[in-house]
Amino acid sequence: MRFGWASHLVLLYAGPSLGSSDIRGLDPALAARYVATADNHFTCLDGSQQIPFARVNDDYCDCADGSDEPGTAACSNGTFYCANLGHIPGRLSSRRVNDGVCDYDVCCDGSDEWDSGAACPDKCAELGAQHRRAESERRLVQGAGEERLRELIAGAQGLRQTKREELELKRTQLAALEHEFAAAEALKADLEEQQRAREAADTTTLQALTDEYLADIVRLRKQLARELHVLRAQRDALILLLRSVRADHNPEFNDAAVAAAVSEYTKFIDAYPYIEAAALAYADEDSAARAQRELEMDRDNAESDDGSLQACINAVEIADNERRTVHDDIAMFFGWLDALRLGYNQNYHDLAVKAAVVGLADFEKARDREQADLDAQQAEADVKALRERLDIVKPLLSAVVPAEHADESEHADESAPAESDDLDKRVADARSAFWDAQTAKSQLSNEVSNLRELLEEKDLGPHDMYLSLKNECYSLDSGEYTYEVCLLDRAAQIENRNGARQNLGSFTGFGENGVHTVLQYRHGAKCWNGPERSMTVEFECAEEIKLLSVKEPEKCEYHAVMSGPFACALPASEPESAREPESAAEPEHVHIHDEL
Repeated sequence: MRFGWASHLVLLYAGPSLGSSDIRGLDPALAARYVATADNHFTCLDGSQQIPFARVNDDYCDCADGSDEPGTAACSNGTFYCANLGHIPGRLSSRRVNDGVCDYDVCCDGSDEWDSGAACPDKCAELGAQHRRAESERRLVQGAGEERLRELIAGAQGLRQTKREELELKRTQLAALEHEFAAAEALKADLEEQQRAREAADTTTLQALTDEYLADIVRLRKQLARELHVLRAQRDALILLLRSVRADHNPEFNDAAVAAAVSEYTKFIDAYPYIEAAALAYADEDSAARAQRELEMDRDNAESDDGSLQACINAVEIADNERRTVHDDIAMFFGWLDALRLGYNQNYHDLAVKAAVVGLADFEKARDREQADLDAQQAEADVKALRERLDIVKPLLSAVVPAEHADESEHADESAPAESDDLDKRVADARSAFWDAQTAKSQLSNEVSNLRELLEEKDLGPHDMYLSLKNECYSLDSGEYTYEVCLLDRAAQIENRNGARQNLGSFTGFGENGVHTVLQYRHGAKCWNGPERSMTVEFECAEEIKLLSVKEPEKCEYHAVMSGPFACALPASEPESAREPESAAEPEHVHIHDEL
């Protein structure tokens, strides 16, 4: 049903002379199609039907494509044209015509509200001036960006040539290095074969020495172990006496002899606290517990040392060193206590000091008994003869035991044959030369591969515009995180609180359809219950390269905006195939409202 036209009729039929310029909301580009036919009809733009020309802009939608109502809101799919004199013409969805809202972002002249009663004065002069100022500033920014882009392209040409020359040089060096590596590998293999032959012979000799000498060296080690058990217990006893004096003596007596003993002991224990700690650990141990502990130590030592001639010799030398150290400690502690016993003031009734004096006398008696027992054991074991056997076997063994095992002994014999030492040194040198050559070859091979990929396979943008800045990194501190984008390389998210890094992906290519202003980073660290992290970087034209913003529109999918010359127009001399698709310099507003 058509409504009355009294207040809504936009185009009054005035016969064939009525021009298309009189049709409200009509895009001048379509004016030729809004001319009445000979029988005064209008053909819908989609060709679906013809209607009387008088029904154009009659506020009733006749054409399926809405083309008969360019100046009213009758057709929801129609378009209203705003002339916007002094600014840029605009196109508005017909649904927004006469809706009581001034759509100045599209129709700055207010022509879309011609019959709504809304006060929409023409602001095109003001908005047009603002737009022209903004465009002027934009052109300045673009001009600087384009100049920077020209510099990058010019620099890339020289850099590509430099990289090409570098690639050829490295290929030549790699060929020479491969020959060196092959020679080093062959020498290493030959010397290692000689070493294996010598070691096979040494193994036979080692077995013979083991068969002849190991049992005697084991007996010597066991005798030293028994002696060490006694000496350690003696040292512990003296430590406990000195500790008791230090802890319990009466300092008010101001006894010089006591003070001297306490001072010396305190300095020693401050330097070696673990010795007192060991004595305290066994202070309450009875003879049975002590015997069990020593038995377990002997069992462990036998298991680790008595199966190998070299290990047993090393254990003997370690035991000898400890025996000397413990002997020295005992002599030192006894000297402090003996000086206290001879020099303390016996008129002072200091129970701790008197107890130490009595304890020292008991210690001397026990020591003499224990030493007599040790002397008898050593005589029975014929320790002197065992040590002579040790002196005989050590130089024989050092000639056949590999250096890394012989060095375990503090007093390893240095009389091994020069020939054996020379072979071992030549093998070590050959291995070192081999590994050095292999490392150098691998490193140079990687460099050649990277350069070849860069020059022959990598897409570096039109005219290599990314070449000179490839791998350069740019960052943005967003508060909780710092984002980092490295051109054509990688992207990362860094937590400012603790520096933890999340990989947001490696560069996989440019945008769809070869758009070189969009960089894609994919296959980053996987999100918890989510996809792999990724980032898309989009450039906008500017001279300076900066990371401007980062958003996360979808879980673990990041979108970054950067400024830089890569989004600026390529120099006019460049072929069209190298250019990115560009929009018109002065695009008209096409603003479709679809809120309703």
